[in-house]
Amino acid sequence: MPNVGDTAPDFSLLANDGNTYSLSQYKSKNNIVLVFYPGDDTPTCTKQLCDYRDGWERFQQFDSLVLGVSTNNMEAHKKFADKYNFPFPLLEDKDLSMCKSYGVMMLGGLLKITNRAVFIIDKKGVIRYKHVELVPITRRKKEELFDALKVIAK
Repeated sequence: MPNVGDTAPDFSLLANDGNTYSLSQYKSKNNIVLVFYPGDDTPTCTKQLCDYRDGWERFQQFDSLVLGVSTNNMEAHKKFADKYNFPFPLLEDKDLSMCKSYGVMMLGGLLKITNRAVFIIDKKGVIRYKHVELVPITRRKKEELFDALKVIAK
């Protein structure tokens, strides 16, 4: 599992908006707030992603792009994103490669579900913030992420 200070593993995944996203395409351009979440349209995931939606303008002030990632299928992602009007993409990790490379598979991969986790990756591709929830009903609020982004911006 990569840690703070490590170079973030690259990825290339299709999102609900029909585009493919990779970490390398944002190098030197944007900080990336990588949000791994267990399930589309579930109570805690909905609260978390709606919180980030509501802070979208502030994320942009930090030159940051939020990318949601889960193992749910594209149809579920599209319904979830449309229902809550998310301004950021939801990536489908169909083969679990990205979740495995970030070490966020629930129960070490015994379940095909990701833990709730947030990584903030700076413009150089280095992980500057990492939090993996111990219990899937807890989440990081946008204010905590803004505090981490303020440190990166200095």
